[in-house]
Amino acid sequence: MKKVSVIVPCYNMEKYLDNCFKSLQNQTYKNLEIIFVNDGSKDKTLDILSKRGGEFDLKDNYFVINQQNKGLSGARNTGLRKATGDYIYFLDPDDIIFPTLIEELVNMLEDDKYDYSYCEYERVDDGKKYEDFKFKNKKGKLTILDKTETLKRYLVHNLRWCVWNKLFKASIIKDNNIFFQEDCRYGEDTYFCFEYFKHMTNSGILTDRVLYYYTQRKSSLTHSAFNERRLDCYYSLNPIVEESKDMQDIVPYAHTIRAMVACEMLFYIKKSDYSNGKVIEQIIDWQKQDVKYVKKCKYLPWYIKHFIHLVPAIAKSLLKKRIKNKLNYTLPPSMLTY
Repeated sequence: MKKVSVIVPCYNMEKYLDNCFKSLQNQTYKNLEIIFVNDGSKDKTLDILSKRGGEFDLKDNYFVINQQNKGLSGARNTGLRKATGDYIYFLDPDDIIFPTLIEELVNMLEDDKYDYSYCEYERVDDGKKYEDFKFKNKKGKLTILDKTETLKRYLVHNLRWCVWNKLFKASIIKDNNIFFQEDCRYGEDTYFCFEYFKHMTNSGILTDRVLYYYTQRKSSLTHSAFNERRLDCYYSLNPIVEESKDMQDIVPYAHTIRAMVACEMLFYIKKSDYSNGKVIEQIIDWQKQDVKYVKKCKYLPWYIKHFIHLVPAIAKSLLKKRIKNKLNYTLPPSMLTY
């Protein structure tokens, strides 16, 4: 039986650890190596992780690593360096997983016939307790995608820009030295998955079964107000665009993900009171550069293709007062090197 290393990065997660422990304890697949990385938490996270390890019947396969705060990417990288399993699974501690998630994802790989397995997810409200949770057990349909189709669909979000609904082969990660970008605080999963898919030699396999339940936290990084750190999400895509030049079929999709993320940045800016006109104008200009590639992507719905083309004009109109507000602002250094 193949060993699965489950990497769980934790920062101030005391509120959610009971659900996390129960999700892992109830997994039907038992050959697990569980690696919790306490990333400089200021609450009781480390204490809980240290005390509750005995609840797992894992002998020498339960680890708690304590480190100074390095962010989500740094915590996951620490877990990767510790992992000894055949497969790697990333779990966010505030989420809930179906009891058969790991078993199903392992079985789908059919003894390494495929290079990754994938499941769907649903969003759930914050505050749900594991014991009160009602899992949906519906039959699923399987789809097989080769490397090129995987990259295309991933880049336009058909395969979700996240790691926690996928099972990865440890050999591909380690042989190609694939790690998360530690200087990126938003969108850190995107480049990791791209690098992994780029080094695939076999196809991947997907189920449309919902096996992962994502907790919608208002305080999470992905739902906080706009600040210039959010631009990390955009910068992390620049290497993807550069590396796609060696894969001509992928070029339009690499530019399209950057155009889509620029739209997202503008949406968050509109919702906030952010007023650096130079940054806003620069994001609009970047989006205009990439949008010409969008129509070449066959996996985007027609209405999204047309809407993205309209975004620069709409953003200029809705944010025109802020765009004029440039005299007292400068561009962040990272924007000057784009």
